[in-house]
Amino acid sequence: MGSAEDQEVAASRKLTESETSELRKALREELNLPDGSSAEEEDASDLLDYAFAMIGNGKTVNYVVQELISMEMEVCDQTAGERVGKRLAMFLRGINNDSAG
Repeated sequence: MGSAEDQEVAASRKLTESETSELRKALREELNLPDGSSAEEEDASDLLDYAFAMIGNGKTVNYVVQELISMEMEVCDQTAGERVGKRLAMFLRGINNDSAG
């Protein structure tokens, strides 16, 4: 899924509303939504709600990705999960660096 460092990154603080909105949009782009059906949209929304609950609880990228993949939903297979993980790690590293400096 990326480097070991990426897998262990977690949010160092609570995300702001704008960060949450931006990240939700970015992660949604990594999911499998081939026909944009209402069922796919609902699954994606549920999956992202769960991901944000884990992120808010300080879980690592690796933990979040493994949980999402384990749900065995078409919108988040292994490949989509890995894409979500990379995008999430990049985002969290950015906000963690902003907080530190």
